[in-house]
Amino acid sequence: MSEKKYCGSARVITTQYGDLTKISLHKDDINTIVKWMKENNSEWINFAVKEKREKIKGKPTHYCEIDEWKPEPQQNNTQPQSNDSSEPEPEDDLPF
Repeated sequence: MSEKKYCGSARVITTQYGDLTKISLHKDDINTIVKWMKENNSEWINFAVKEKREKIKGKPTHYCEIDEWKPEPQQNNTQPQSNDSSEPEPEDDLPF
């Protein structure tokens, strides 16, 4: 996997309506995102918002990371799946 790309920070704040996560992005973060999208020929981007291990009062409690996970291409298997159990399948022995 390639080097992690960090972009932005976040903090959870409590309001009368519940907790909200506020995310802050600097223009350099936005440039990192645009560069990543161009390099990967992507129209979409996913972020992972992760909690910091060590929190400092008054500072962001979370950080953002570009989620680079991509599903592996599916291969077309024309062979039926084999049953790996060593026991034979029970026959249908119902009387009707």
